[in-house]
Amino acid sequence: MIRNTKILAALLLALGLSYWLISKKPWRTSIRAVGDFAIEDTSLVSKIFMANKTGEKVLLERNANNTWIVNGKILADEVKIKLLLSTFHDMQIQKPIPPSMHNTAMGILASRGIKTEIYHGDILLKTIYVGSETPEQTGTFMLLEGDDEAYVIHIPGFVGYLTPRFFMTEIKWRNKLIFDIAPENIAEIQISYPKNEKESFTFLKEPFTKQSTILNYNGDLVQADTLKVKMLLYSFNQKYAEGFYDDSTFTKLERDSVLSLVPYCMIRVKQTNGIEQNIALYNKLVGEKTKDRYDENGKELVIDPEKYYAKLTDIEQMASVQDYVFRRILVKASDLLK
Repeated sequence: MIRNTKILAALLLALGLSYWLISKKPWRTSIRAVGDFAIEDTSLVSKIFMANKTGEKVLLERNANNTWIVNGKILADEVKIKLLLSTFHDMQIQKPIPPSMHNTAMGILASRGIKTEIYHGDILLKTIYVGSETPEQTGTFMLLEGDDEAYVIHIPGFVGYLTPRFFMTEIKWRNKLIFDIAPENIAEIQISYPKNEKESFTFLKEPFTKQSTILNYNGDLVQADTLKVKMLLYSFNQKYAEGFYDDSTFTKLERDSVLSLVPYCMIRVKQTNGIEQNIALYNKLVGEKTKDRYDENGKELVIDPEKYYAKLTDIEQMASVQDYVFRRILVKASDLLK
């Protein structure tokens, strides 16, 4: 009798514990394997669509030549695309969401989650909701569409969270390439220094004779050094921006403030096929990241000698370019003399 009573008590305790667990934590409808969030073969991925609750949307599409296009109009940054694809391949479930954080995580995913659809052609491979970082910042809240339970996702060996890899602004996905023009394809170059007009000049190439001339700021012919001109023409190959600012890192007010200033240099390049590119460079003030803060006499600098703000005509936002990348383009008329 006593033994039966003990067994009954144990059963009642087990049932009570089960009820308590169910009432305290949403019941798990599916148990995911470690790699269920990952894409095993990312070479199949041809399209990625991301959207959030604020109305921001980004569409990334793979071309036949294996390049990627952003929102159907601009070339994507290959480095960032590769990072995103490797994230899809490498990410794993670190652990389920603890019961104490379940409602918080689901709230974050519902309000701030990035809905990410991954396609192979027109076939939807996965839809993942990407949330914010965990409190310890070593994992990311994520949810597979159709599930009612989120997980903490990480990449083994990587310390940090993955949300920053899912950029939601078009400009952040834009390829950083500014100039990539072969010398024989250059028809005209105009480099102007508004604060020092005498150093401005224009390079012109005759379309039929292929003969070139250099004109100074007054339009007069300059006796230029052939080798120096040749070096200038070769300088428009593989020239990249350091990066682009979006509106969260460089507001419209800040942008308008820079654009109200007189540019340090204005560059216009026209190709033989008629394509024209324009870029204006503006001086930056010395900042926390400036390495060279003093001139050769030990005097503290005001203008950053290493970087410029850059405004391209085809985008509203600003870019940052480094002096050592553009140095060979930023020649002056006096530099070209024999």
